[in-house]
Amino acid sequence: MSAQSTATERRRIAISALARELDGSNPASSAARLSEMLDTPRQMIVSADIDGLVSAAMLASVAPSWNVVGLVASSSKWLLHPSVSNEPPAGLVAVDLFSLNHDSISNHVVKYGAKRPMLLNLRAEWQAWDAAVAVAAQKRLFAVPSIWAGTQGCYDDAAKADSSKWKYPLGTAQILLALLEAADRPPKFFDRHYLPWLVANCDGGVSTYTKYAANARVWWAVMAGAVGPASLTEQVFRLVDGMRPHDFLDTVNALDRERQASGLDPWLNDDWNLANSQATTIERCLRWLADLTGWRDPLLGGIDSFAGWVEKPVKASGAVYIGGANVTTKSTEAAAVASLQGARSALNANFYHGGFSGSRFNWIGGW
Repeated sequence: MSAQSTATERRRIAISALARELDGSNPASSAARLSEMLDTPRQMIVSADIDGLVSAAMLASVAPSWNVVGLVASSSKWLLHPSVSNEPPAGLVAVDLFSLNHDSISNHVVKYGAKRPMLLNLRAEWQAWDAAVAVAAQKRLFAVPSIWAGTQGCYDDAAKADSSKWKYPLGTAQILLALLEAADRPPKFFDRHYLPWLVANCDGGVSTYTKYAANARVWWAVMAGAVGPASLTEQVFRLVDGMRPHDFLDTVNALDRERQASGLDPWLNDDWNLANSQATTIERCLRWLADLTGWRDPLLGGIDSFAGWVEKPVKASGAVYIGGANVTTKSTEAAAVASLQGARSALNANFYHGGFSGSRFNWIGGW
């Protein structure tokens, strides 16, 4: 089935979700709820990739008492401010992460959906997971486009307009920018050379726009339209929509020439993802972000204290396969059910589609 056959319904889903949640005048919208939170002190846990770091820095720039206290790198280790290193505190904000137990801002797919597995215990557990997400969403801010749109993680086929095939396809940074603008708390873009491209490319946004145009050109255009024609979101969208084939590469190369002239080790690779997950690379990236953006340092205690942060392994993790050779069978059902139950206390949980080992639901715990 072609992308055109679902285009009308997909556009309707995107318009409905984004018009509702990016309406700052509606007290029930995600934009309005986020606006109410920004002046209250909060602690953030963040995915230590470029999307998470940019998103956290953007939030800290408009929320004077929001600070990062934990970074999760490669889904395997936590880097923690000493004040929280014993256990996760209550009332966290998960950035580029999703947790049932904390306010979350994330681009990931998190609900399973309507498919009914033949394994009855597994079916019941998926239904319980989705119900738990729905209940938690009534109490917490879940600024998660896949929840807004009713995206179903159990499907990845083109025939269903609400399948993960047609999920919100961009990063957390792009939807966060739209949320902050809709909330009338926009970040300042002092730099107009690198920063617009950096936000545009979070989670591979630039390549997504060309490789997956049938989906990305719906979501990004609607998101820009929901915020308004004079917005930064609109400017970033137009930058990518009108780009020439070499524009982004020219920007990548220009930054690399600056880095080489400064004698610094790289913090980004040629795709503008983090070069690696080492703490020294994360620190270099955070320093560069502060210099580039003019935004305040987002770390509790400041970047200069980062060398004293505590590294701890992720306490627990799990994966439940929904496709491929490792898909759950009767012999592995009990383990899958136990894993889904463990996800209730996770600090990050989401679906991943594709890959060599098959589509799956992943989660990681605290420390």
